Amino acid sequence: MIEKVGTVTFEGISIPVFFSHVLIIGSGAASLSCALHLKRMGCDDITIVTDNSLGGTSRNTGSDKQTYYRLNDSGQVPDSPYAMAESYLEGGAMHGDIAFVEAQGSTQAFYNLVSLGVPFPHNRYGGYTGYKTDHDPSNRGISLGPYTSRVMMEKFQSEISRLDICELDHQDAVQLLMAADDRIAGALFVDKQGTLSENLGFSIILSDHVVLGTGGPAGLYAASVYPKVHTGSIGLALEVGAEAVNLTESQFGLASTKVRWNLSGSYQQVLPRYFSTDAQGGDEQDFLVPYFNDWKELTRAVFLKGYQWPFDAAKIPDNGSSLIDLLVYQETQVKKRRVFVDYRNNLNGKAGWGVFSKQVVDEVALHYLDNSRAWAETPLKRLQLLNPEAYTMYLDKGVDLSLVPLEIDLCAQHNNGGLSADIWWESTNIKRLYPIGEVNGSHGVSRPGGSALNAGQVGAKRAATRIVGYGENDSLDIDSAIVATSSQVKNVVVLAHRWVRQNALDHFSVPAAKEVLSGIRSEMQLRMSECAGPVRRAKAVELACLKARQQRMHALENLSVPPVLLTVALQLRHMLISQDWYLSAIKGYLANGGGSRGSYLVFDEAGDSAHPLLPAYRIKQELLAMRSKIQVLSLDAKGQIVQRYASARPIPKTEFWFEQVWAEFRNGAFLLPLDDAGKAKEQ
Repeated sequence: MIEKVGTVTFEGISIPVFFSHVLIIGSGAASLSCALHLKRMGCDDITIVTDNSLGGTSRNTGSDKQTYYRLNDSGQVPDSPYAMAESYLEGGAMHGDIAFVEAQGSTQAFYNLVSLGVPFPHNRYGGYTGYKTDHDPSNRGISLGPYTSRVMMEKFQSEISRLDICELDHQDAVQLLMAADDRIAGALFVDKQGTLSENLGFSIILSDHVVLGTGGPAGLYAASVYPKVHTGSIGLALEVGAEAVNLTESQFGLASTKVRWNLSGSYQQVLPRYFSTDAQGGDEQDFLVPYFNDWKELTRAVFLKGYQWPFDAAKIPDNGSSLIDLLVYQETQVKKRRVFVDYRNNLNGKAGWGVFSKQVVDEVALHYLDNSRAWAETPLKRLQLLNPEAYTMYLDKGVDLSLVPLEIDLCAQHNNGGLSADIWWESTNIKRLYPIGEVNGSHGVSRPGGSALNAGQVGAKRAATRIVGYGENDSLDIDSAIVATSSQVKNVVVLAHRWVRQNALDHFSVPAAKEVLSGIRSEMQLRMSECAGPVRRAKAVELACLKARQQRMHALENLSVPPVLLTVALQLRHMLISQDWYLSAIKGYLANGGGSRGSYLVFDEAGDSAHPLLPAYRIKQELLAMRSKIQVLSLDAKGQIVQRYASARPIPKTEFWFEQVWAEFRNGAFLLPLDDAGKAKEQ
C-alpha cells in the first residue's frame, strides 16, 4: 500500500511525498489488467491513480460490434502466431518482433478475459467463433456487441476491488518525475477535489516502476469521436523526453458527433441514406449521388464502408468506400455544411436510376443481408434485424433512430503511433517507464480492427512480467529521488501558484476563465483537424508547426486561473506539448517524401485525381520504401524535437528449442532486452 515518506516545501508550501513500488497512471482496460497480472505474480505494493475512474475510452466508446482481435483457434482454416504477425506487418511501419509478441500473446490475453467472466459468444462445442474485421484475412475478430471494452472494464474493476488493490481517484497526473540516471522516479499529482487547499492539492508519488496507461491524444482534434471525458496525457512523457514513434499515424472514421460513437459495421451495411444541410438545417442535399454512376456503385461503397470503416487513402480511387469519407470531409470541413446519416429512409439516386429496391442493390451487399436474414424495406428495419443492439445503444443514450437522423463527421478515432517501447512494453529510452494501451505506439500504419484491445491486454501482461523480473534490484533511493525531482516539481508548482495568484488579482469568474482556456484549446483543435487530419498539405503543416510552437510558448504565460480550473489548465499545457510533437512528426514525414497512406491523404498538385468531380484533391502516392521504416522522435541536448528513421525489425525466425528456452526461463535471460540485431543486451 502507498505510504508517506516525506515532505517537500517550496515558498512555504508543503507537498507530501508518498512511495509505491509500482505506480499505474490511468484506469483503462490496459492499466487495470496490468494491476491484476502484477498481483497474481506476487507484487502487492501497487497503486492505481486516475483522474476519473468512470472516464476514459475503455468505458465510454464502442461501435456496432466492438471487436477484440486474437488468434483464431476455432476455425477450419489453420492459424498461427507467424501468420497473425504477418497480417500486422502488411500495414507497414511496425516492428516484427512486437507484432509477433502481440500475436503470440493474443490467446493468453483472450482467455484471461474469458476466465474473468467476459461473456464472449461461443458455439455449442466451446469454440469462440470469429469474423472478418478490417485488414484481417482470417476471421480473427470477436465481439460482445457495442460495449465489449465496457464489459471488460466491469470485470476488471470487480476483480480489482476483490483483491483490494489500492486505487486513488480524482488525482490528475501533471508531471512525470525523473531520477538522475535516466530512469523514471514517479509523478506529481493534483487532487481535483483539493485545489482550494493551501498547496492547491499537489502531492508526489515516488515509485520504482511507472506504468502509463492514459490512452491516446483524445483532446487534440476538433472533429473527434473520443469521449469528452477523455483528453489523453501522452504529453507527460513527451515533456520528459520519452521517445515516440509514428505520431503521423492517426486513424479517422465516420462517427456521430452529438453522441460520440463509431458508425462502422452494421451501421453502414444496412445502407442508410446520407444527406447534408446548411448550418441552419435547410437546403437538404443527397451529396453522395453525383459521384456515383449507378445504384450498384453507390450501394457497394456504402456497404463496404462497414467492413472498411477507417478512412483509407488507398480506397478512394474507382469510387471505393473511402470516397464517402472524403465527401463527408468536403461537406463539413470545406463547405461548412452539416452531414447526417438517416435510418428512416433509403438512399436516393439520380433520376435515371429508377426507384431504390432490393433488385438494384450490389450483389455483395445483398448476399450479406440475405444470409443474415436482415433484408427489410428501410435501413432502420434492416438494422433491427441485423444488429438490434446497435439500435438500442442509441436509444439508451436518448436518440431514437426511428425519429431523427444522426449528425456525423470524419473524426479522429485512434492513434496508431505513440510512445516507443521494446518487446516488454518498457520505454526505449526511459528505464522502468511502461507505456501500455493506446499511448504505446506499437500499431504501425493500418492495424487490423480490434487489434488495439489485444495490444493493450498483451502489453499489460508483458509489462507486469518485466516489472516482476526486476525484483528488488536497484530500488529507488527515496532521499536521493526527492532531491533529484525537487526542481522538476518546483517548476510546475510555482507556475500553478502564479496562475492562481493572478486570478486573485484579476477577479476572473470561473466562466470567464473557462472561456479563455476553451479558446486556447479550440484554436489547437481546429489547427489539428485542418492540418493534421485526414487531408494533409505540406505548406499548411509547416505554417501550423510555427503557430503551434508559438502557442505552446506564449498561450499559457499570463494565464489567470481560479483553483477549480487548475487541472484543466495543466492538462492544456500537456496538450500543447503534444500538438508540437505531432505536427513536427507530420512535417518531417512530408519533408522526407512521405505520401498518402493509412488514414490520411497527402495533397500534391502533381498527384492523381481523387475523382473527376473533385479537382481540388490530388493524391500524392505512398512512398513504399517508407513501409519498412519507423519514424522516431526524441529531444536533443538542447531540448529540441528531432527525428530519425529506424528500420523495422523482422519477425523473429529463431528455432525455439525447448531445452534452451527452459534454461533461459530458469535463469531469467529471456527478460533481457534485445538490440537491433536481435542479440540480448546485458544490463
